[in-house]
Parts: sequence; structure tokens; C-alpha cells
Amino acid sequence: MKLMNRVQNYLRAWLLAYAIWMLPKEAAAYIDPGTTGMLSQVLYVLFYGILGAFFFGLRYIKSWVARVKTYLAGLFGRQP
Repeated sequence: MKLMNRVQNYLRAWLLAYAIWMLPKEAAAYIDPGTTGMLSQVLYVLFYGILGAFFFGLRYIKSWVARVKTYLAGLFGRQP
């Protein structure tokens, strides 16, 4: 298991080094005026998608904690 992790880390390091090496040295930066609207829409969707997933996970965790509390209360003979 340790050998496999070391091999994976080694491969990831080489892949990262290769990706950085392949980056262009100079970039001509021009953003078309119509691109910002599209970019902002994509960022809004990503932001609210991540926010929704966070709150869904929070609700799931709260539900799980409530079930554990109910189970433990029943185990020790108390009503929640």
C-alpha cells in the first residue's frame, strides 16, 4: 500500500511538472467584451451550485445527528 502511494505521488509530481513546463511563456491577454457576461453566468451557477451542495450536506449531517441522538436516547431509556 505504501509503495502504491509513493508511486502515485511520484507520478503526480511528474505530471504537475510537465503541465507547468507546457504552459506558454508569454500570453497575449485579450478578453472579448461579450465574454464577461458569459463568464459571470458560469461563475454564478458554480457559486450557487456549491452553496446548494453545502447546505444539502449540512441538512444531511443535522438529520444524521438527530437520528443518532434518538437512538442513544432510546438505548439509555430516555425520551429526546
